[in-house]
Amino acid sequence: MVTLFPQLPHHIALQLADAARAASIPSLAGTATTEHPACEYTPTGGARATVAALSKLRGDLLQLATTAGYPNPASQQQAAAFDAEASIALAQQMCMAPAEAVKGGVWEFLSCVLLPDVVRWRFGGTDNATTPLERFVAGRRNVFQRLWWRAFHLAPRAPDASRLAELLRALGEDELVQLMERPSLAGIEGLPGSIAAGLLAASQTYSDLTRRQLIREAQKRFLRLSSFLSFESIASGEIDRHVKSVFEQVAASLPRRNSESALVPSDG
Repeated sequence: MVTLFPQLPHHIALQLADAARAASIPSLAGTATTEHPACEYTPTGGARATVAALSKLRGDLLQLATTAGYPNPASQQQAAAFDAEASIALAQQMCMAPAEAVKGGVWEFLSCVLLPDVVRWRFGGTDNATTPLERFVAGRRNVFQRLWWRAFHLAPRAPDASRLAELLRALGEDELVQLMERPSLAGIEGLPGSIAAGLLAASQTYSDLTRRQLIREAQKRFLRLSSFLSFESIASGEIDRHVKSVFEQVAASLPRRNSESALVPSDG
């Protein structure tokens, strides 16, 4: 069932975000709540999220943050682990249509009302730095908005929660940025997930190349390929075949760390 989440008006979000940017994590935890009197809902298209569902979402994300060090500073590895697990939790518990997910008020409710302490912890609160406003308000850098869309785009065409979780846990931030920063590719259903799986497979096959090399060169080739091939209209298996071919081409075109030894035929 599609769920409709509370939407916080932007002018209210700006006020709350401005106050939260430099607030202490304990104080924000004390004011976090599942409701705000100014919130609105899309009038049709689903059932409103219940207080119990919102409480569970907060509890689960807070537990993930605690595992990653909250309220103490998180290491880079802990922060990456939190992002991966939070993406999975958001995808599982926020069953929204894309038309609902593009509404900024949904994410501003999460970051300014339901989980402001987690936003503050994740970006700046643990070292007394001011958290950037963009982490609270809606946009590509909102803490939860970016994670939900990341999971949405990486999801395979056929529902497969285990595959999505595997990809989110295995990919690094640079690789995820490469997959998400080109909307013309990221918006094609099934393609980002296929590219991600192809990247992981290629990194094992071509161990003398870094994943960073593989994904950056591959994305350029996918952009060129998409100008004359309609990925939207072909089957998942056909997409996977094209993805495998592109990574093979990339591997053949890049200089290798052991290029000289690769040219010497084996005595066997």
